[in-house]
Amino acid sequence: MRKKRNPQCSMELHYVPHEICSQLSGISQWLDAHPQFNDWIYEDLSSGDKQNTGRNGLSAESVLRAALLKQYLNCDYDYLSFVLMDSMLFRDFCRLEPNQRPSRSSLHGLISLLTASTWERINNCQLMTAKDQGIEKGRTVAIDSTVTESDIKPPCDSDLLASSVKKICRLLERGQTLTATPLYEYTHHNRAVKDAARKCIYAGKEERHQHYKNCCS
Repeated sequence: MRKKRNPQCSMELHYVPHEICSQLSGISQWLDAHPQFNDWIYEDLSSGDKQNTGRNGLSAESVLRAALLKQYLNCDYDYLSFVLMDSMLFRDFCRLEPNQRPSRSSLHGLISLLTASTWERINNCQLMTAKDQGIEKGRTVAIDSTVTESDIKPPCDSDLLASSVKKICRLLERGQTLTATPLYEYTHHNRAVKDAARKCIYAGKEERHQHYKNCCS
């Protein structure tokens, strides 16, 4: 069986004189001010429950808080399972019952049931709160990306220039087919451009400038 929330759990976090405790306390108070979140999460979890019988599983409230805690800690499910067994602060934040020790697979299975539309509704509420408090207007979005190593050849200026010339040549060929009579005459220099691009990699500064001019001429 699954509940929307655990009413018998304490609303207060295990006090720790640390900034993390203060931040989690603020998040907890904000979640308590929006009880409709539990209804949305419960609907997502109910779609994955075959029968509403058996022992008590994690409540909708606990699943939501565990998902937010995972993002807060920026950790995997294995570490999330560990801290929910070991830390009183994190257990209090997730409103777990004394006998609840969620495993990695259980956390993964439950959190993966939360739909994108539910997260979007929660995020919209967060933006409204930030706007009301004068923290953020939500008009712009800053996106950060992480660079990962791969087998793809890193781009360089000479290669990009050579690729641009090849693209222009293909467009010129396509333009010739637009009318029955060719509108212009041109000569391919793909081989010369490829050779100049290769020389740019191994040439010195002054010689490289000349090779770039040859690519563009």
